[in-house]
Amino acid sequence: MATIPSRDTMESGLGFEIIDIRRFEAQDFAALLEAEAGAWRDGLRWDFTSSMRVISNCLREKRLLGYALVSGGRIHGYCFYFYDGEKGLIGDLFVENTSATLDDARRLLEHVVETIVATPGLRRVEAQLPHFSYEQLEPCFHNLSFAGYRRRFMALSLDQAALPGAVAGSGLPPSRPGDGAATEFLVVPWERRYDREAAEVLYDTYRQHVDAAINDQYSSVAGTTRLIENIVHHQGCGEYLPKVSRVALHAASQCIAGLLAITALRPRTAHIPQIAVARPFQDRGVGTLLMASAFKELAARGYSEISLTVTDENQGAVRLYERLRFDTFRVFGAFVFNRS
Repeated sequence: MATIPSRDTMESGLGFEIIDIRRFEAQDFAALLEAEAGAWRDGLRWDFTSSMRVISNCLREKRLLGYALVSGGRIHGYCFYFYDGEKGLIGDLFVENTSATLDDARRLLEHVVETIVATPGLRRVEAQLPHFSYEQLEPCFHNLSFAGYRRRFMALSLDQAALPGAVAGSGLPPSRPGDGAATEFLVVPWERRYDREAAEVLYDTYRQHVDAAINDQYSSVAGTTRLIENIVHHQGCGEYLPKVSRVALHAASQCIAGLLAITALRPRTAHIPQIAVARPFQDRGVGTLLMASAFKELAARGYSEISLTVTDENQGAVRLYERLRFDTFRVFGAFVFNRS
């Protein structure tokens, strides 16, 4: 392991140094990644195995940019970032809380933030760092004019869902005249032939939405197409479950009225990386119908819990999830920089 201070090294106090991660080999991060896997499992209800594999490969190939927190010849934390055209993304920040303090984590993050913001030609930076609360990291971003948004992880036990037909054996609302959404919309599995229209629905639904301010992929159909590809093909939010994911079709027009993507985070925990209801069909029970159908299928497949993330400013969604008995178990920050 390379630990000799150089121009890529910054003193961090208490014996810690901050060193460019490209100076290390992938195996030097093995213990730290195992510790982070435990934090994802215990704190975020997420199996970090596949992400750990991707990060290790990138470290091996020297494709990650960022810094490591080093003391005594051992890595105690890291923060990495990457570029996507004129946008930079801070992908992760993690430190072992048994050895490093919050101040050490902040120094590490500040080094990354100052480096990425100084990149010539960069117009935007995005960061979502769920191992820390909004309040813990906001000072690092505030001084460099980042906008900050509180986001929350929420989870629901499927046997407590306040939804018709949400658990195995309870059935969906009966399809008979007068039942509203159950007769006006048809819920079917999300097949790949729906992807293009789904991307258009996402773009239209999230125009001028707070989530589009946090993630600019919502700002174009090309961006929402990439977002869907990331969920379906690249396991960006867990293992995609095509037989559980749903679209709601408007019975009269056969256009997509709503969509719901479902992934698996670990054997009994599922996740909602994406849900949207097209603007013409909002407030007509489409989202509830989608979730009822998907939750019933999840329970039948042995899943006991489902999680999601939502932005606090999206108060309508927060209230809906709370009515459905989702509980908040982690509040974290999303931070965005736009160059004037």
